[in-house]
Amino acid sequence: MASETGARLNGIGNLLAQDTDYPLDGTFLYVEADWGWADISIFKDLGASLLWRDPMDGLCEALLDLREAEVPEKRWSTMQFCITGEKFDAAFTYGPLDPEVSALKRREIILRRRYGNKPVVYPPLD
Repeated sequence: MASETGARLNGIGNLLAQDTDYPLDGTFLYVEADWGWADISIFKDLGASLLWRDPMDGLCEALLDLREAEVPEKRWSTMQFCITGEKFDAAFTYGPLDPEVSALKRREIILRRRYGNKPVVYPPLD
């Protein structure tokens, strides 16, 4: 199972590499998921700020496949996936998410822990 999980994580890294407008190095993916849905946030570390990026085609499906491949009691609720150089690191949390805390607030907390007070730049709404 570990090699299957590693292959799925590598596939997620390959999907993130499709965003060629910015370097892959410094890419951070934060995901909250449950059965049939995933809330996906991708950020590029630009030094002084973080740039939010749209998820690419196939990413949601790949994330849900990764989660659903685990036995039910070992399915993650959040994943942090960080690419540094040519390597990636994935960290998971398990168990239910606190319904009193919004997904936006949890994401803000994760970004502050990882990047301090770097501002997040969002693309203009089209």
